[in-house]
Amino acid sequence: SHSRRLVLPPHLELAFASRGGGGFGFRDPMSGPVLVPTIDFGGFEGPDSVAHARVVSQLATACQDVGFFLVVNHGIDETVLSDALSVSRCFFHLPLRQKMRVANTKKGYIPVGGCENAVRPSSLHEKFSCGPVDFDKTDEYYAGTDGDPRTELFFGEPNLWPSEPTSFERKYAKYYRECTEFTARLHRGFAEALGVPTDYFESKSTKHVSNLVALRYPPVADAERTQKEKTRTSPEDTQTRLLVKPHTDPTDLTVLLFEHGPCGLQVLPDGAGETWVDVPAVKNSLLVNLGDATQFWTNDVWRSTRHRVAVDEETHKNTDRMSLVFFHAPNYDTVVDARELSDLQTEHGCDEGKKVISDTHGRPQKYEPFQYANRTHFAQLGRNDLGLPDRQVLGNGNERGL
Repeated sequence: SHSRRLVLPPHLELAFASRGGGGFGFRDPMSGPVLVPTIDFGGFEGPDSVAHARVVSQLATACQDVGFFLVVNHGIDETVLSDALSVSRCFFHLPLRQKMRVANTKKGYIPVGGCENAVRPSSLHEKFSCGPVDFDKTDEYYAGTDGDPRTELFFGEPNLWPSEPTSFERKYAKYYRECTEFTARLHRGFAEALGVPTDYFESKSTKHVSNLVALRYPPVADAERTQKEKTRTSPEDTQTRLLVKPHTDPTDLTVLLFEHGPCGLQVLPDGAGETWVDVPAVKNSLLVNLGDATQFWTNDVWRSTRHRVAVDEETHKNTDRMSLVFFHAPNYDTVVDARELSDLQTEHGCDEGKKVISDTHGRPQKYEPFQYANRTHFAQLGRNDLGLPDRQVLGNGNERGL
């Protein structure tokens, strides 16, 4: 049962080994280079309890150390992945006037240069996005009959589906559903790793507001004709182009599927120095990264890590880049509260040193509870109208503001 209540078992002790005083702790920057690990998820739901425990332990370590990990044997059929990539590629190859029939800044198509973005220069990408694909439109949560204005923000506009390719909606929506199920499995693993009931995070996403975004970055040569200013990794670097600026995600987690590998995606964990780490290419894998909501939820015990996309101009001069990004977002009225999580850890026998909040171990609560709607991509659109900064782009001190 997904709602079973667990005490942190002995076989997970390795994941929470004492670090400088007991329990959780940030990685020692002198302990060697940070690597993005690969986790074989096949044992998570099988009958082998040792394999299951190994997966949970690996999840805990990856979330604590780097906030990024690759997953193989993730449970999504390869045909579903290839179909979603194929229809996205076919759509992007359509004439612009045809793509513009489903243009929309929230759910639909945005052309190159079509929308200002603090993370991705608008001249360097085009995208298509959709929101939830299966929900009861008569439910007041979706219909807005309870008067909550946020209903309009998240569900006021329908998904716009292109008529070509004809199988686009079916195959794209199928991948959306599979990502939703995969995220539920990850959530169960996260909860077990933190020593709380396995349905804890899953119960916060019963009516999630996730987006699936297909992103295409045209060849550098094409971007040269439209980009007003080149974005570099540093003033001294004349060869590397930043397609995506350093940022974190506002999600609880993000799932990425690449057409031809990560192609320049790099991460820079807190406390790991200033050397950006390339995400390796692993066949038949999905890449998962934690978002800010999870870092807030775990009181900075788990990490939402800075990442960027930096490519060699010559190598990518005539080559484009495409990926599908599932930005998972809990229910918009979910309260992200580290204290609630910590209290559940106490209730289920978690040692004081392993709790996300522990005054005796120097981990006071850092963030006030907030409703998740305040951190979404859509909420940022409203902040843009008010001239407020994009919270995905970190401050000079790498701080994350609420």
